[in-house]
Amino acid sequence: MDLKDIFMKGKEELISASMGKMNDWLDDYKKAITVMETFGFTVGKLEVEMGLPPKVQTFILGSIENIQTEKVNKLIEEHHGETLLEALLRALVLIKQIWKNLDLKLTGVILKVTLGISPKIDAEIY
Repeated sequence: MDLKDIFMKGKEELISASMGKMNDWLDDYKKAITVMETFGFTVGKLEVEMGLPPKVQTFILGSIENIQTEKVNKLIEEHHGETLLEALLRALVLIKQIWKNLDLKLTGVILKVTLGISPKIDAEIY
């Protein structure tokens, strides 16, 4: 086996592992969206980057006024350990808190969720 064959085999294994991980991310995302929909949030857009490593970016849209902090905190307890869902719910609580403290007239919120090796959640109030 020459160097090229070794590289190609390693690349194929990395792609296979990445696709398996992406499927896990998408399963978690699907579960999280189901819960987020109970607060009137919807998926506005979903982008898939098929690089190495793959990345999924999605935009979840909703109204800050629909965030019921007590109900969200209860869901955080119920879904402890479900990393993505718990992070999204905690983001909702933080957004609502910031919104109240600043007494903003803006009521829309976009959660920009990146699923990948470096997952992150950004929020935009509009």
